[in-house]
Amino acid sequence: MTAPIPRRRTNQRGLRLWPVGTVLGLTFTAAILVAAAVFYTGWDLLGARGLRPERRVDSKTLFDLVKLSFGVVAGAGALVALVVAYRRQRVDEDGALRDATRLHTERFTTAVSQLGEESAAVRLEDH
Repeated sequence: MTAPIPRRRTNQRGLRLWPVGTVLGLTFTAAILVAAAVFYTGWDLLGARGLRPERRVDSKTLFDLVKLSFGVVAGAGALVALVVAYRRQRVDEDGALRDATRLHTERFTTAVSQLGEESAAVRLEDH
């Protein structure tokens, strides 16, 4: 009985990124969890349990709510911009690696073809 031949792991080169929707969902979830943890920690440390609810919303409270909503939207936009910029950077780095590999392959191919020439002048030619 022969021993099973171990499978060779193929070295997959290239860019492996998670789908954008998954990354954005995870980013938003992490941001919400961190914000909730900070809020509840601050709430507990400041002892704000004894606050009485307001029966009527005045203009100052309404303006504060509008500012808060714009801050949340700006934060969400910043998260999206951060994820997109990170992915763009990864794609650019992978493209630069591919270009460097292509250039190296072209130079190697040129050198091999020059070495295979019969003429000594072509073999010594430097490109």
